[in-house]
Amino acid sequence: MVSDGTSLYVAGFRQSTSDDGLQDAVVWKLDGQGQVVAQRRIGSELMPGYSSGFVRVNDRAYALALHGGYLYVAGYLAGCDDTDQDTCEGYPFVAKLNPSDLSYVDGFGGNSDPGFGQRGVAVLDQTSSYERTYAYALAVDDAGVYVGGFGGTRGFVVVLDPNTGQEQRRLVLGSTDAQAKTHVEAVRVQGGSLYVAGHTNVPFDCQGSPTGPVAQVTMAFVLKLSASDLACDGGFGQGGIHYIQTAGDTEILSLALSQDGTRLLAAGFGGEVVAEGDVNLAVMGLARAWVLDPATGQEIASFPPFPDGYFYTQGGNCQPVQGNLLCADRVRGLRLASDGNLLLVGHVKGRVQAQDRFPGTEDGLTGSNLFFARYKVDGTRLAYEEKDFGGGTELGFGVVQGPGGYYYTVGSTTGPVGSIANTNPKAIVLRFGP
Repeated sequence: MVSDGTSLYVAGFRQSTSDDGLQDAVVWKLDGQGQVVAQRRIGSELMPGYSSGFVRVNDRAYALALHGGYLYVAGYLAGCDDTDQDTCEGYPFVAKLNPSDLSYVDGFGGNSDPGFGQRGVAVLDQTSSYERTYAYALAVDDAGVYVGGFGGTRGFVVVLDPNTGQEQRRLVLGSTDAQAKTHVEAVRVQGGSLYVAGHTNVPFDCQGSPTGPVAQVTMAFVLKLSASDLACDGGFGQGGIHYIQTAGDTEILSLALSQDGTRLLAAGFGGEVVAEGDVNLAVMGLARAWVLDPATGQEIASFPPFPDGYFYTQGGNCQPVQGNLLCADRVRGLRLASDGNLLLVGHVKGRVQAQDRFPGTEDGLTGSNLFFARYKVDGTRLAYEEKDFGGGTELGFGVVQGPGGYYYTVGSTTGPVGSIANTNPKAIVLRFGP
């Protein structure tokens, strides 16, 4: 979700029938009262050249960016159906829209290499042929459109021409080992520097080549690159790459830069080791935020502290795993407010019941509550609130300061909302006081 101060722009997808596209990517424009004033459906089966012989597909919009009077959208086109039984492979895309009415911008994209094309939509190459590849993160400046994502076992960052959508540069990260996993989940650009973050279970160098064996758990990473040529900044981290390792899997899902440029903020999840008498207990899957030096990558602080000062007191939602505890808490969205404080959104208190059918949807999670929190950059908590719609599963994905100076979060719930009482996931936008 992004805002121009007057309107909100929300990206996601909607479910339909097999005759009308299983799921289409959708962008909604909302006013300050939550009314939808424009909508753009991005469906690969709607595009010129799309073959009706293909399965009616799953399309998704994952990221948005406003720059230069245009709205950019990144996501995934022509993916396989939820049963995962067919052979379609899926492509990353970036669309360029006019914010006023969400119409496509002519001259951007329009390529038809995968067999379909739409002016205003650039379809990117996969990491390897026939590999499902997702465009998951997006940042834009005058010089380029910076796209992060993943396909197969590797992550990638691609730079597009902001006017034409033509690919200019690409960096692929990680290993092709079947057990490897590298995802780029956040990108930010400022002052000619491009920050790229995500998680991996194999270390790699600045050319993206693996430098060590595949591990059982993931670690978070941040790269600092030159936006012009994707070369590493050698003074950042270890030769341009900073890794964060905690108890259990560690992931960065969102990035932000402080207004004065002196702090790089990252959010996601990780673990903590606590003493239980004479025994150390690892509590994994806790919502986390990190404050880093943007020049060196050095960690300055992390929060919330655990167990004292955490969002809530741990209960039955955390599952025992080999003598430790596994939680499913996440900070999914991180933004800066106009007062310089941090806005966080995510979900807590859920339990993992199954693997996600699509990356990032977290549809394998049940029982979670959406949370919204405000923090100072030094880790001091200013506000925290949870939302639960009638015992449903609530997920929080994005946050922004928007119309009227209010804070807006976007997510989903399976609980009742107004007159809609079914248990299907429903997209929700919530407003919190400034």
